[in-house]
Amino acid sequence: MGNSPGATPQAQNLRRRGVLAVDDEAETLKMLGECLMHCGYRAFTSPSGEDALRTLAGERIDLMLTDVRMPGMSGLDLLSEVARKYPEVVSVVMTAFGDMATAREAIDRGASDFLVKPFSLLEVPVIVERNLRRTAVERGKQSKERSKLLLAAIKALGAAMDAKEHHTAEHSRRIAELAKMIASKLGLPEDQIEMLERASYLHDIGKIGVRESILLKPSELSDEEWSEMKNHPGLGSKIVSEMSDLGDIAHIILHHHERYDGNGYPQGLAGEDIPMLARILAVADAFDAMISDRPYRKALPEEKALERLKEEAGNQFDPKVVDAFLDITTQDLRQH
Repeated sequence: MGNSPGATPQAQNLRRRGVLAVDDEAETLKMLGECLMHCGYRAFTSPSGEDALRTLAGERIDLMLTDVRMPGMSGLDLLSEVARKYPEVVSVVMTAFGDMATAREAIDRGASDFLVKPFSLLEVPVIVERNLRRTAVERGKQSKERSKLLLAAIKALGAAMDAKEHHTAEHSRRIAELAKMIASKLGLPEDQIEMLERASYLHDIGKIGVRESILLKPSELSDEEWSEMKNHPGLGSKIVSEMSDLGDIAHIILHHHERYDGNGYPQGLAGEDIPMLARILAVADAFDAMISDRPYRKALPEEKALERLKEEAGNQFDPKVVDAFLDITTQDLRQH
């Protein structure tokens, strides 16, 4: 092995990634540790498999470089334990050239790449970075696929909630489209628009805890019934906050019935204290409610509903959100 290389620009981009080197040869381990540290990684070293597992239990490790032949726990056994206990850790095996049987078994036990002995220290940051970047790309693809599946499940759940109130069929889908249009008009980033879409489909999930006699009542609600109805944003927020993939939309659901003048519920927030995405959802929700038939009233014409939004700008609704919505043409609304 040669002298420790200088830090590459690529390694600079991965400065805080944790890399663990495992080898029973003290000199090799020392050089690997110095090389990794010099290249900007958070470097850890272990002289045995047993010690490596202790390090993994206490530190955030992204990639492990391990020798195969070590006294006590072998590198292959270490690979199996890491794959079982720490599947997020990328494992690279240091092995002698030509040992194909060991290489195949290492792959079976979770190794993603090999560093063939004898190697130059110049190879170390290259193979570390290659595997970290490749893993990041793969996880990015998995995350996108997971997001698609999650959205499909959310849409199904939203449709199920709408079916509970038969007069609001496809209400959640429609306000999701309206809310996304408003957010785009306001220039919000894509990740915020995606959050808003998820929240729109699930904004009324808290109504699962409201009696059907209230939801389907063909006349205006009594004070007691209205009090029960007003619990649904808090219940909905609680439901989604307990789901690991949906916790980031809980605050939108909680506050979508706040009013810009502070007279809304559940917390009476006002103005800019109301989360922006909740302010957008409030306008989309109110507009679709106004143009839809309800048990206690007929739908308003779109023109009348738009007039109501104008009248309530600054009172019930954020004027900026209303202005953005009004800039969206009636033709655009009908296309969606």
